[in-house]
Amino acid sequence: MWGSQGLPHSPTDGRFFGNPKPLERSLEKIQGLHKRLSKRKFLSRNWFKAKTRLAKEYEHLKDFRRDSFFKLGVLLSQGYDVLILEDLDAQGLIQKRGQTGMRRRGLYDSAFSELRACLEWGFQKRGKTVLAVSAYNTSRECFLCGRINHNLTLEDRVFHCPCCGFTLDRDLNACLVLLKRSGWVPSGVSAVELRPIPPPPSLGLKKRRQGGALKREAPAFRRG
Repeated sequence: MWGSQGLPHSPTDGRFFGNPKPLERSLEKIQGLHKRLSKRKFLSRNWFKAKTRLAKEYEHLKDFRRDSFFKLGVLLSQGYDVLILEDLDAQGLIQKRGQTGMRRRGLYDSAFSELRACLEWGFQKRGKTVLAVSAYNTSRECFLCGRINHNLTLEDRVFHCPCCGFTLDRDLNACLVLLKRSGWVPSGVSAVELRPIPPPPSLGLKKRRQGGALKREAPAFRRG
């Protein structure tokens, strides 16, 4: 799954891929180019030059994002046998009422639809399995008991179940919920079928620190 602070998460080895956020990194430069374009005389030689530079910057941003996603798809498909995706309505999230401008820009920058297409391409090319699972309440549902924490907000980075006391990083809890919904069931064995992959230096693979203490340990998984 992809959480608010990163791209795909893997509860099988505790790693997640940091969001490259190309738009955020290029925003200051793009705003400067827009400002420069607005100061040029319309259809003048300098106006066309400024417009070309702005178009090139947008193209560079687009290429960087696509290249990162394709590399990620290849990397994951080489190290994992099954890809489980949240079946997100990306456009609906962006257009949802009440979103702040910064939040909407962050969702746009994450490019969920393009990311999904690149990941599916990587897995299907190698004949591996891709499963799309409902994203409804994945962050609020407790992995252990299935109860919904209606008090969880976007600012809360740690999930705590008021019923059973299970406490875990919210994105990792949501990953476990997706695994459960996709047909993977808890087992008593410590080994997992999916192989962990080495950190990709260009994509910023990081070890996710679990927020809060685990009241109960999350089990390993096998296909059920």
